[in-house]
This record gives sequence, C-alpha cells and structure tokens, in this order.
Amino acid sequence: MPVWRAEPGAAGRTVKRLALIAALLLGLVAAFWAGRVTTRPAPVPTDAPAEVVLARVTEQTVGRVLNLSVTVQQPLVPVAANALPGVVTAVGKGGVVKNGDILYAVNNVPVRVVASPIPFYRALTVGVKGPDVKALREALVALGHAETAGETYTEATAAAVKEWQKSLGAPVTGTVALGELVAIPRLPSAVVLDRKILIPGAKLAGDEKLVQVPSGTPIFTLVLTRDQATLIPATATVQVPWQKHTWPATISSSEANDQGQTVLTLQAPDGGPVCGAQCAEVAAGGTKYLMSRIQVVPPATGPAVPVTAISTDASGQASVLVVNGDQRVRRLVQVKGTQDGVSVVSGVTVGETVQVFAGAQPATPGQPAASGQSQPTTKER
Repeated sequence: MPVWRAEPGAAGRTVKRLALIAALLLGLVAAFWAGRVTTRPAPVPTDAPAEVVLARVTEQTVGRVLNLSVTVQQPLVPVAANALPGVVTAVGKGGVVKNGDILYAVNNVPVRVVASPIPFYRALTVGVKGPDVKALREALVALGHAETAGETYTEATAAAVKEWQKSLGAPVTGTVALGELVAIPRLPSAVVLDRKILIPGAKLAGDEKLVQVPSGTPIFTLVLTRDQATLIPATATVQVPWQKHTWPATISSSEANDQGQTVLTLQAPDGGPVCGAQCAEVAAGGTKYLMSRIQVVPPATGPAVPVTAISTDASGQASVLVVNGDQRVRRLVQVKGTQDGVSVVSGVTVGETVQVFAGAQPATPGQPAASGQSQPTTKER
C-alpha cells in the first residue's frame, strides 16, 4: 500500500508561519499591557497631612517701624569778612543765634550779630543815616537799650550804644566801628564759625571769612541699601525728630546714586520743606544726620488671623473659613493690616475659629460647607 509523505520543504514553511503568528500575538499582548501601565493615574501620596490646622481669632495690633538716619544737606555761604585786625580773645558757641549774640571777639571787642537786610559796611556815628542805622536801632530796641527806632544815628542812639557796650564789658565809645556788627537777613538763624581760624590767641589780619550761614532750603534724604529700599513702600510716613520738634514727612522722589544706593527725597505732607517754619534754625553745618522713625506698615488693631487662613478669589475679595463645630462657613473679610504672618481683618469676631490651609472645597460665602463627607481630625493652634 503506498504511504503518503509530506514534502520536507512544505513542512518547514508551515512551522515558520506558526512561529511568526505566535510572535505577533505576544507583541500585541505586551504592547497592550505596557499601555495600561503607562496611562494609569498616578497613585495618591500616602504621606499627605491628615490634620486640618485651626486658629482662634485674637485681638492684636500690627504695624512695622524702621529707625534710619536722615541726611540733611544745605550749602553754606559766608555772610561777612572780618574787619577787625588783632588777636582773637573769645569765640562764641555758634549754632542758632539771635539779635545781639556775640560771635567772637578781637582785642576784647565783641563782634555781634544783628538782623539787617544789608551788610554793615561803614562805621556808625552820630549824624549817619541809612538802613544800616535803622537795623542797629531796631536791635537796640529789641535788646531793651532804646525805646524808638529810626534811620538816623542820634545822640540818644549813641547813649543806647554806650549802655550796650557797658553790658558786654566792651570799650565804651558810643560808636560802632566797622567789623563790630555782622548782618544776617533774618534772626534767629543758624551760623557756622570757622574754628580752624577762630582760635583764642590767633592773630587776624582782616578779610577772613569766619562766619557762614546755611543758604536755601535744607534737603532731607534717606540713603538706603538695596535691602533697606525693599522694606519701604512709596506710601510710608516718616517722622523726623529734632530738638523739641517732630517733623512729619513723605517720600517725594526716589533715585539711585553712583554707589547703587537708593536715595529717597523727603518733603512735608503739604509739599514744602520738611523743617517747615524751623528751617532757619537748623544748624546743618553742610551735612547733618538725624534719626528718623519710618512707619512702613500702617498700624491696625482688631481681630487677627494667620495670613495663611485668608483666601482671595479672582476679583480680589478676601475670605476665611469660619469653623463652628462641624459647620464651616466661608466669611468675607477685609484686610486692615499685615505683619509677620498675621493680618488684622474685619468680618470676624475675636474668639471665633478659622481654618488654616483649608483643604475642603470652599463654601459659598455665607453658606455652610458641604457636610456629606467625614471631616479629618482637627488641631487648634
């Protein structure tokens, strides 16, 4: 009986086809599994905090003050040249002077300051007339040595001058030599004496510029480092104490100097000079430094909550989540002031509890939050 045999070439081709089909099936299965693994949502972290932090509303005051040095600069100009040659026998204190004050003395002749719109340019004796005589007579009236003023140097003026000289311990002549009076337009005023030249025992030849006065309005500036400048808002208020005065000031301009510092120029709240009516008394001496008090965060007192308890919506409206037992209510608030992570707000009451870093979905303002889910353990601080 004849036996049937498959041809070897056909059998090999069949085996190869089966192997190829199996490989394709395995590849599809692997691709499907890989796709399920890579597209699966990431697992929820298991180390997230389980507690909700609560904070009690307390009464607090917020605000921040910096104490920084204010630079006062004012140019100095000479007001007179010395006209008394001789030896310096006394030197005054300088600073703020008024009518009749002694600046210095040469050969025991005191050089006095007198309010006058023009310089004293000549010797004053009986019969001389002019505005310089009027200034002298007005000073004599102010000092109590004369009763009337005028533009003529009379015998009564000479008698008043003698009385004045006697009270000073000066030679009594009844006349005023050139150089004995220094004119300053307005008194009281600050003066600066050249103490490198005005030394008791020093010899003066004449024409020395010994007395200077500030000219123009004093300029008040805050010179700040870059870090200091970031702490001071443009709306900050500044208090500058000086002697018995305290001047309020605001920031009028800001610019950078060559050293990379920020220079804030100050002005009075009305836009005038910081020193106001006392500018004539400020003995700047070119440059003076006064300590200032800068309110960088306006003071506010009231119910206070942690900053992290406050949420702000897209319109800028702030709110907190007030917790009362199992109830949570979204409450609108207005922030009055903030400092060091604490905000004073209106809209809540001292003693209430608010949630910090609220994890639940916020409720509609004025409505309770959803209560269908169990709440985690709470921790009050």
